[in-house]
Amino acid sequence: MGNKGLATQTQWASVTRLLCTLVLSSVLAACGTGLMQPKVTPEPAPDMFSPLSRPVEQYLAQADVATGDNAFAWRVLTVRSLLQQNHVAEAKARLQTLRTGATLQQIPVVSLLEAATLLQEKQPGQSLQRLLSIDARRLPSSGQAYLWLLQANAYEQQQQTLEAAKALVARHSLLTGPAQNSNRERIYQLLSTQSPSALRQAQGRSNSADANGWFRLMAILNAEGLPAAQRNWQLQSWSSSYPEHPGRAYLPESLSTAQGQSFDPAHIAVLLPLSGRLAEQGEAIRNGILSASQGQSARVSFFDTQGTGMAALYQQVMQAGADFILGPLLKENVDALLKQDPAMPVLALNQPAYQPELAAFYYFSLSPEGEAADAARRMWDDGHRQPLVFAPANELGRRVAAEFDRQWQAQSGLPAILAYFSDQAGIEGDVRRALSRRPATAGQVLPVNGEPGLVPEARPADSVFMVTNAAETRYILPYFDFVRDSRAERLPTYVISRSYIPAGEAPMGELAGLRLADMPWLFDGTPRLKEEVLELWPDADTAWLRLFALGFDARTLIPQLPALRQGAPAIPGLTGELTVSPEGVLQRRLQWREYVNGNWISIGQEPGQQ
Repeated sequence: MGNKGLATQTQWASVTRLLCTLVLSSVLAACGTGLMQPKVTPEPAPDMFSPLSRPVEQYLAQADVATGDNAFAWRVLTVRSLLQQNHVAEAKARLQTLRTGATLQQIPVVSLLEAATLLQEKQPGQSLQRLLSIDARRLPSSGQAYLWLLQANAYEQQQQTLEAAKALVARHSLLTGPAQNSNRERIYQLLSTQSPSALRQAQGRSNSADANGWFRLMAILNAEGLPAAQRNWQLQSWSSSYPEHPGRAYLPESLSTAQGQSFDPAHIAVLLPLSGRLAEQGEAIRNGILSASQGQSARVSFFDTQGTGMAALYQQVMQAGADFILGPLLKENVDALLKQDPAMPVLALNQPAYQPELAAFYYFSLSPEGEAADAARRMWDDGHRQPLVFAPANELGRRVAAEFDRQWQAQSGLPAILAYFSDQAGIEGDVRRALSRRPATAGQVLPVNGEPGLVPEARPADSVFMVTNAAETRYILPYFDFVRDSRAERLPTYVISRSYIPAGEAPMGELAGLRLADMPWLFDGTPRLKEEVLELWPDADTAWLRLFALGFDARTLIPQLPALRQGAPAIPGLTGELTVSPEGVLQRRLQWREYVNGNWISIGQEPGQQ
């Protein structure tokens, strides 16, 4: 019995050891598979595009236990973390699963991650294609910031530094705090590698104001050998133009931003075409400038822009010691001068497509667009509420019509009726179609005076603005009477200086009642000066007299430019009543006259009255 009990005890001991071994093995196995790990508690997901601050395993664990939108956000963070650690294959596998289960609202986020994956695989071209196909409006602001970051990285991989910087500029306002500071520093570092000429060429109307501000600032800061006075002027001008730009962090602490409130130049450099095909126009402006300069102490020097690049011409101006530039005349030359970032005030005699708002740069021209804007203001003041714009179907006609409509909508909140004509053969049909047209937005819900509301029912035109020259006006105007009803009262019709016909010629009955805007100089303004000019240049025609007036007013206005830009009252000039917009554009209020028996008389004035 004793031996049997001993054997039994031995067996039980063996069984116990075996059970213990099995249990221990099970415990160890359980530990190896995680079954014995503490249970993961689901957490609310942080922003999908927030900085990655956890190991990838934690994102994975949360993605496994989360549900709904939280699960999607954790999975996005997981893919981003895998890409950050260059686990591209696993990231792509999880991304494929993510796309399969994504809702319509989540697809743009998945596309962002696919673009990030392509970028990680050094395929920047394909990544950019994917990024440019995403509607950023469907992303949260943090997602938009991530999109711009990916674009910047893709452009950097393609060695397109300026495009990378523009993407970071677009990203900047979406960031705050340290992230914004880091973004600003990266923009600065990228642009520090670029030449001043490349940065000047990069400026243009297609960029944002902030991007142009960065390019202009870094062109100044990167310039080597720039005289201290010129550099200081340019930085002062930049500072005045960009009072809240992020690039201000890189301005010298000693920089003074105060600039004079008036211009009193000692030496004016005038840039005009004085030879070549535009020599006659340049000479007319030159004579106007010289006439206005009589009795003035400032020295005036003329530089011929024909055949000389603007960069070289600007260097000549600097070497001559000028402290003010008047001109140039051609748009392309104004644009080229802008790219030089002149270290002195400028009054250009034209308006290029890109007009940066520079503190000491002004634009003065006799553009038909400016006259169209004045026509819109006048017609509104005269009580008209539904103008018809009738313009030639060419680039000039559409541009002038668009400017009239822009000004009209600015003051009325409603569009004008725009119609176009092609040639004389089809003019009757063009007029019929024009008179039957109604505003494109009639009946639609649009904001009116800042408040939502229904646009009034379409009404017929109550006035006409014609973008025509004198010959076109004489030919077209009778068709408006014929198509409507020759017995009906003519619609009030307005034209600008392109339709000017000198007074005193045989009366043209078809123009009766036509209202025309032009500079006072061509009507009866400053008769004594006009007599003197016609004695000196008896062959001067209307076009020559207009350019003379442009030069005269440009020289006369120089001392008043800063005050006018700050809102000083209009100054009467040969070309009209002159003010300056905040952007530095000189604006003209023209004189309006009515055609009566061959003469232009003040509207409402009886013939023969003075």
